[in-house]
Amino acid sequence: MLFPVAVLVALLVAPCGARPAHATTPPNNSWEPDRAQSPETKPFLPVGLFFGQIEEGARIFTPVRFLPFEHPEALGHDFPTVLQLYGSEYEALLWLGDQAGLRLRATLQRYPREPSPTWPYSEFHPPPDTTDLRGIPVSHRPHNEALLPGLRAVLYQDGEPILFIVDTRGLSLEARGMRLPTTMGLDLNRSEFLDALERGASLEPANGLVAIVFDPK
Repeated sequence: MLFPVAVLVALLVAPCGARPAHATTPPNNSWEPDRAQSPETKPFLPVGLFFGQIEEGARIFTPVRFLPFEHPEALGHDFPTVLQLYGSEYEALLWLGDQAGLRLRATLQRYPREPSPTWPYSEFHPPPDTTDLRGIPVSHRPHNEALLPGLRAVLYQDGEPILFIVDTRGLSLEARGMRLPTTMGLDLNRSEFLDALERGASLEPANGLVAIVFDPK
């Protein structure tokens, strides 16, 4: 379940070989990063965007960063809300949005603070920068091939998801297999969500970076 920040953002949307940190153990009371990791073995830190319907109690959009449950910023939440984008997260999410036809610059630039060029998570890899993303394969698939309702785009590194965009606006609860709304627009925990993203990599098996975009109807 997402825990939104009390900020409303005006939204105008026009129609490498590391593994991500998929922490699935219960939270504990301490966090001690592994500072002995080399750059080649550091995991990526998956980050993404959920767009939801306000009338269901969701915010217009919610950025999420999958920090380990025991990390102080995660607060033990399945979907820790991002308060500021860091390092290459901003440009990488803009790039992924562009592939899906979403123009996100004005939205992300000031949410809820302007992005920072620093990367405070030294134990993790930041997302690929625009140089790394230039010219990578982008596969466009029909929306009904997505393993999650509302999934619009995923960036993979060696089959592991590192960036994603989910947009459940316009989807009924029935279409999402739900009876009651949630703030993230889907009724899943972190493990179920990431497992679905990982299984989706089989649609476009590849080494290195590849993006899969699910085109709307």
